[in-house]
Amino acid sequence: MIEFKQITRNKLLLVLFSCILTLFLSNRANSQNTTTLAQNFLNINYGGNYYATMLEADRFYKQGDLQKAKQIQKQVKPDFPEPDPVPAAESDLAKLDGTAKQYWDTANQAIQEDPDDDDEVDARIFEPLESLVDNYPQFVPGHILLADTYDLYGAEDEALSTIEIAAEKYPERNDVLDKRIELLLAYDQPLEASIAAREFAYSYPESPKSAAYQSDANEYFQKYQKQLKSKVTTSSILGGIGQAAIGNEEQGLSLGQMLLQGESATGEAIANSYKAQSSMVSDGTQLEYIRGIGNKLAELMGRDEFEYEFNIINDPTPNALALPGGKIFFHTGMLELMDSEAELAGVMAHEVAHAVLSHGYKKLGESAIANTGTNLLSGLAGDRATSVAEVGSTLLDKQFSRDKEKQADVLGIRVLDAGGYSADGLYNVMAKLAQLEGKGNIAKSLLSSHPASETRMEYLEELIQTKGYNRYGYEGVEAYRNVFPR
Repeated sequence: MIEFKQITRNKLLLVLFSCILTLFLSNRANSQNTTTLAQNFLNINYGGNYYATMLEADRFYKQGDLQKAKQIQKQVKPDFPEPDPVPAAESDLAKLDGTAKQYWDTANQAIQEDPDDDDEVDARIFEPLESLVDNYPQFVPGHILLADTYDLYGAEDEALSTIEIAAEKYPERNDVLDKRIELLLAYDQPLEASIAAREFAYSYPESPKSAAYQSDANEYFQKYQKQLKSKVTTSSILGGIGQAAIGNEEQGLSLGQMLLQGESATGEAIANSYKAQSSMVSDGTQLEYIRGIGNKLAELMGRDEFEYEFNIINDPTPNALALPGGKIFFHTGMLELMDSEAELAGVMAHEVAHAVLSHGYKKLGESAIANTGTNLLSGLAGDRATSVAEVGSTLLDKQFSRDKEKQADVLGIRVLDAGGYSADGLYNVMAKLAQLEGKGNIAKSLLSSHPASETRMEYLEELIQTKGYNRYGYEGVEAYRNVFPR
């Protein structure tokens, strides 16, 4: 057998709720709470004049003097380090040196000859192609051919990993996206294909192929729903292994029934259950404020078929989560952690992106098919001793895989910038959480399946710079503090 490099897939964790930011207190002996820690971080790291400076910059921004607003913000915002340059994508082999051409020609000749010996295949095909990709990453056809060749020899994991690395380096390339979608469909992953197509369509709306990819995304999503329906109806989960309360303990929907009703209906049923058994904030001013921002960002993303909801839960942990169909929840602890509308919009855009890209619905479908619905939904209604809040705390121990978090970051920051906000709004929130992670009474802030705050900050820095997003837009300090005073 050919010895291929083993590329471990992230196990997609079987959970329902999406949460990008979760902090759990473990040392009860320390009486200092998360809000106090957050304020200490502001005093130490941002300095007493940070938000006062942002407030001054906002005044010039509103007057249309964007250059003056930027000049003021730069007084307290440190410059990001320059990212490692990504070489410009290249498709013309003639523009590379002779070694690249030798790698390419050797591999292609061997592929045509189709050797039977495994060692010869490895030496004549995979080694030169891997060397080509490693040493000339800008040569996009090399990535595509390597992925195709892995696929030809039955190495599914390696084929997907190769094309996903190329997509991360050159996300704007249609040929890379097309090959990624082709492989995902070949490996019976229509929802992943839908997410990839939708991510491109919404991240590059100016592309002449954007509308076609959005149409393709809808087609692949429908294929996934048919596939899911078939699996649900032939499995045990349709019989009601767990009931999701919809505000009345005597009524409910089984997990299977929810899935059959579709993405929006699934999210609505679970959101109603969550609201029915949680301490919800009813302050009209606060709800109107976050809903206005949320709807503004959602309009820039798409998925007009969703009925978006933006809610606040009375909970001191700094947390935000997205349910299928655009049902977004913020904890009061997260709102206390933030200090500007740009920061709120940064987290909001990330969460809405999770919903737009169907990440939560995907998790739920996988959980159902894996027959874990009992664990996911038990206690939501039938067990009176178990509240949905308690179940939610258990579910939040698991989060989205790193690639899904990056997908939500890419789309979320694009929309944040398009909305006129400072593009580092989410970055600033992550900076605060990074400080909290080091505190002794915090067990974990971002769990094992989620990129650590500092690692996440490095990626966000690179994303903002390489895309040319504006860090010096509207901060909205006064507007935010009028609604959530300090």
